[in-house]
Amino acid sequence: MTPDRRLDQLEPEVAEVLQKTDRLIEGQGQLVDLATKTKADLDQAKTTGEITATGLAKLTITVNDLRAEINQRFDRSDQVQQEILTFLRERFQ
Repeated sequence: MTPDRRLDQLEPEVAEVLQKTDRLIEGQGQLVDLATKTKADLDQAKTTGEITATGLAKLTITVNDLRAEINQRFDRSDQVQQEILTFLRERFQ
């Protein structure tokens, strides 16, 4: 077999291997891009979750404080009503 004939046989095989290698490299690049975007998305979701959790905690504290204040006002209102009723009973007996 002559060197030219051997080259003619090897050339298509080498070209195919190089083409497959190029596709693999391109696929790896796409995977790296996807992984980078996914990490950025996860980082953003984590930040959003932390902000949401902080806001929810502050809201919960505020609601609990308001609830306690409202309960105190109702308790004070009940006490004042009782004092008024006691005064009226004593006054009009």
